[in-house]
Amino acid sequence: MNMIKGEWNYIRHNRLILISVLAIMFIPFLYSIFFLKSVWDPYGETGELPVAVVNQDKPVTYQGQKLNVGDQTITNLKKNKQLGWKFVSAKTAADGLKHHKYYTVITIPKNFSANAATALNKNPKKMTFTYKTNGSANYIAQVMSEVGSSKLDSEIRAKVTKAYAQATFKQIYAVGQGMDKAAKGSAKLKDGTVTLTDGLNTYTTGVHTLNNGLQQMKTSVKPLATGIQKLSTGSQTLQSGLAKYTSGVGQYANGVNQYTGGVSKLSAGMPQLTAGTSKLAGGASSLKSGTYKYVDGVYTLNSGVKTLGKGSTSLASGVTKLADGSKSLNSGLSTLSGKSSDLNSGAKTLSEQATTLSSNVAKLGAAADEVSAELAGLSTTLSGVGDITSQLNTLETGLDQFGKGISAIEGAANDIKNNPTSGSSVTGVSEAQSAADKAATTAAALQQAVTYNDTSKIKTLSDELVSETAATKTATGNISGGAGGSSSAIVKDTTIILTATSQMTAGLKQINDGLGSIKIPDTTGLGDKVASLQAFATGVHDLNAAVNPANGTSLTDGVNQLTSGVTQYTSGVDQAFAGSTTLNKGLSTLNSQVPTLTNGVAQIMNGTAKLAKNGASLKSGSNQVSAGATQLNGGLQTAAAGVNKLNANTGKLTAAGNKLTSSSAQLMNGSGQLTSGLNTLNSKVPTLTSGVNQLADGSGKLDGNSNKLMQGTKKLSDGSGTLAKSLKSGADQIQAQPLSSKTADMFAAPTNLKHESYSYVPNYGHALAPYVLSVALYVGALVFNFAFPIRKVSREGGTATGWFLSKVSIGAVEGLAMGLIEPALMMLGGLSVDHPGQMILISVFFAEASMFIVMFLSMLLDNPGRFIAMVLLMLQLGGSGGTFPMEVTNHFYNVVHPFLPMTYSILGFRQAITSGMSGMVGQALWVLALFTILGLALLWPTMVWLQKKHLMGISQLDDNQKLQAVEDPNTNAHS
Repeated sequence: MNMIKGEWNYIRHNRLILISVLAIMFIPFLYSIFFLKSVWDPYGETGELPVAVVNQDKPVTYQGQKLNVGDQTITNLKKNKQLGWKFVSAKTAADGLKHHKYYTVITIPKNFSANAATALNKNPKKMTFTYKTNGSANYIAQVMSEVGSSKLDSEIRAKVTKAYAQATFKQIYAVGQGMDKAAKGSAKLKDGTVTLTDGLNTYTTGVHTLNNGLQQMKTSVKPLATGIQKLSTGSQTLQSGLAKYTSGVGQYANGVNQYTGGVSKLSAGMPQLTAGTSKLAGGASSLKSGTYKYVDGVYTLNSGVKTLGKGSTSLASGVTKLADGSKSLNSGLSTLSGKSSDLNSGAKTLSEQATTLSSNVAKLGAAADEVSAELAGLSTTLSGVGDITSQLNTLETGLDQFGKGISAIEGAANDIKNNPTSGSSVTGVSEAQSAADKAATTAAALQQAVTYNDTSKIKTLSDELVSETAATKTATGNISGGAGGSSSAIVKDTTIILTATSQMTAGLKQINDGLGSIKIPDTTGLGDKVASLQAFATGVHDLNAAVNPANGTSLTDGVNQLTSGVTQYTSGVDQAFAGSTTLNKGLSTLNSQVPTLTNGVAQIMNGTAKLAKNGASLKSGSNQVSAGATQLNGGLQTAAAGVNKLNANTGKLTAAGNKLTSSSAQLMNGSGQLTSGLNTLNSKVPTLTSGVNQLADGSGKLDGNSNKLMQGTKKLSDGSGTLAKSLKSGADQIQAQPLSSKTADMFAAPTNLKHESYSYVPNYGHALAPYVLSVALYVGALVFNFAFPIRKVSREGGTATGWFLSKVSIGAVEGLAMGLIEPALMMLGGLSVDHPGQMILISVFFAEASMFIVMFLSMLLDNPGRFIAMVLLMLQLGGSGGTFPMEVTNHFYNVVHPFLPMTYSILGFRQAITSGMSGMVGQALWVLALFTILGLALLWPTMVWLQKKHLMGISQLDDNQKLQAVEDPNTNAHS
């Protein structure tokens, strides 16, 4: 109980801790209210979500009516407040999506209505509108936009389906009206069939007469076809022979012309040909000589290319290594160049600080000289302390005698007190004994002060001892005894006491006189300090001589030289880095071209090998060319003489061919006219014969089917009557159908969706409240165990159980306060709750469970334990099922879900706030109680273990500032 009281007194007297404890009680409420209000009803505010709509649709005509689905959609959207529709151009929409002005862009294409009009075509086209989202701007906004786009798609479908239905209804009405007209026409058709029957009787009589005449004509036309066919065949034979004759004459004339022309050209070209063959023979000889030289050069080239191929492989490997080394060099120089500015800055700072250090060391040297002078005088003073010490020894001896007197007084006082007999009374003994005890205590303190040479206490205690001795003497004088046999013993003891007090008074006077003449300086540890100061002064002299030497380079000069060298060094590093960069780029380019070089060398090697292989064949061919050119030149000389003779006789041959061509043309024209006339006549005879036969056959069929025609006329008359009645009945049925706008609506949207709620959740804030309330309470427990010194001990020497109860009392009250404040203020802040009592119970139980789980971890492991508590919070954020259903969550979180305290607090809060989770409150309460008991059960042995390890009151939280100190790079220690 003392440690519990001490804990609460510590909080009450520490204003900062008290304010922290009180403020932490409100953290869960503040966390919850700020978070939930920010997302209280986002789906109720979707009308503020900007969505751009671009209408590019062009109207079309469908079934005689204007169809403009795009404009109708825009008109409906202007009345729709589901989203913040913005009707803009395509360019504005694209720019707005890029610059986060719109979350979604819906585009109605220009063929939207045109595709709607293809519903009854052979290949109908679907109406497609697009929506483009920017999920990076806000994924939830994208989801909202997708829902809006889906509903827009459904509305457009319903509108278009209604338009289709209305157009179909109009066609049905048109069919009904047409059937009515057809019924009236079929009645007239029945009347016409009577007239048709009379006319058909006359028709069948005429058909019979026509058939008889055509049968006679069919028999007479057959001999005519045979004679005409023979005449046409002879004409064709004549024409064929003339055609061959004319063709031969034409070919002969053409051949003569070609022959004479060729002979003339041959005769004119023979001089050039003979001259060319002479040159060809000379060139073949030169070719032969050059070929031999060429082949020898190819052999030499092939040998050199092989050597080049071997060298290119080594070159590629060397260039690759050089490029890699250049990259490493460039990387190192880049790092040096990047650090050059820091090096220059550090050198400059070092120079400035060196100047300051040199100045201050000089001043310190002057001060050290003064300290040395003072220390010399102080050493002289310390030499007189020895005499004072001998006088203090004398005082100590007097104090011993004084103590013996006190003992004598006490013994006599006790004897007086114990000896009186009955009937007698002694007064003043107790007062004397008490005064003697005080004097003895003061004397002992004075003796200790003398031992330690504590001059200030010696003077004070000696004055107290004088006054107390006087009091003892007075009290001794006041001792008196009543009548009795032992009065002589009392008088004797009193005399002893008075004698002792007189001796004590005289001794004290002598001690005080001695103390008045002693002036003892406080020299405790002074000798060691003087030696240390002298060593310090010597070190300062040496430091000043090193920093500011009379001869040689001073610290300031050396630092300035270092600064100048650093500047030159960094400048050189920058130049080397620039050169290395250029070198690296060149080597990269060279390295990239090396494969091309090696491939080219390989191709050259293959080519030269082939050339070398075919060198022998080339030499042989050049020999043959040279020999052939010589033979050709001799033969052409002989041929030139014969050509000249042929050219002289070509004129006579040409004249004879021209006469034959002129005569054959006239003969061919006459034969063609004869053949054409006979062919025309012969071709018409089959047509004539076929026509006569067809007329005869047709008239026979007409005559034979006249009876059927009369029967069909009777059926036509009967059927037209039936048709008139049926068409009238169908038209009446169609006209009676109630095909109204409501019927079209039924076709467009035949179903209606009805939603029933098992439990009612007003908005997103109420849905998320169980999750946020649980997180807030856990965060409150975390903050408390961070801010409150959880390992602190209120009273030294307490037991581990007392320590445990003191911390549990604070944590339980803090958890209770958080568990009551959060739900109460949230309900005042607008949170509607079906079962307030259940909500408060869940809140308190979860707050206590969180408090003692975090307290156990913080007590056991200190700062690492708090870190584990934060990891547990992160685990519960994903595995407690506070946002998405666990069925759509990762398998790992489904495994840990039943073992997390927040799982049950969320289920309990859901039942308490919106119902619908019957039985969850009871389950949540006993599970949370189990977690609380488990935390407490682990906390107590932990605190017992900490006491055994002497870790009570020791926490890393007390040294957090030290842990944040900057580490000294020279010593690897924190400064």
